[in-house]
Amino acid sequence: MRCREMARLLTEAGHACTIVGPSEDLREPNDDLLFVRWIPMSGEQGPEQDARDFLAICREAGAVHAVMDDYRVDPGYQASLKAHGIRFMQQFDASKPWDFHADIIVNSSPYERAEDYAGYVKNPNAQLLLGPKYAVLRPEFSELDIRPAGRPVRRILVSFGGGDDLGAIRLTLDAIAETPGAEGVTAVIVSGNSNPRNAEHAAHIATLPPGRAEFHIHPKNVAELMNCCDLVIIAGGTMSYEAALCTLPMVLIALAPNQLRPCRGWAEQAGAEMLGTVDTVTVEMIRDTLEPLLSDTARRTDMALRGQAMVDKSGGLRLVSALLERDGI
Repeated sequence: MRCREMARLLTEAGHACTIVGPSEDLREPNDDLLFVRWIPMSGEQGPEQDARDFLAICREAGAVHAVMDDYRVDPGYQASLKAHGIRFMQQFDASKPWDFHADIIVNSSPYERAEDYAGYVKNPNAQLLLGPKYAVLRPEFSELDIRPAGRPVRRILVSFGGGDDLGAIRLTLDAIAETPGAEGVTAVIVSGNSNPRNAEHAAHIATLPPGRAEFHIHPKNVAELMNCCDLVIIAGGTMSYEAALCTLPMVLIALAPNQLRPCRGWAEQAGAEMLGTVDTVTVEMIRDTLEPLLSDTARRTDMALRGQAMVDKSGGLRLVSALLERDGI
């Protein structure tokens, strides 16, 4: 998603974009408008060969700018790019501190601080772009008429990324079903095509009373779905920024260790409820968190407004401006 939105903004600025890495089965119809070339690269031969192959593609295309949004781009890989004159932006996995050679280091997590990077940045001219103002949101979110904070909870969005939800969706559905005061609430489930539990979830949802749950697999209208909800139970990924923009109070369950820092950041700065990692969270924990939230309009309003104040619709433009060394916004 981030790569598509960056490509859209760069294309609008007059640049031609090539995407390197994802397999062909991830292509969507509109990708032909964003990328002049789509080059799969598995990385199975290791980062050194991957770097050589990527640099060969850059030379062939005459490219001098790159956006590296892959956690396999290790320090040696980065040093190779820098040595060959590529100006590049690095998206960073906060759970894995290592040396950075990038010109621009991006981490939109609300937990990040410049001092955390002091011992790792090896490029003396590097820019650190940290915090939710640098989050790249899907373009459809810029067109939304955002609903006011503090609205009654009638619909709860439940989503844990595009892959395996590790049981978090079923856990959350069971918790909502047990929560006093949630009898008239609809759970809006959003799942990805590659979630191996989709058939299991569909079968379970079919057994629920009418109106208790909707199941959406890889929907095209995520922004509209989110904007029609009143609270979210999600992981700490890109959707957390979109939820903040949409004035949605957040209950967070991390699927992986690298989501813990963003979840903590939302908890500290926006009052979100962080429950822990999916392997430690129980139905009772979700239920006991959800029940008081449903009846506490003042708290939900505060959570929503604090989160919305941290995110706007210009994160991608800020990154493009930095990459192209233009005046930012």
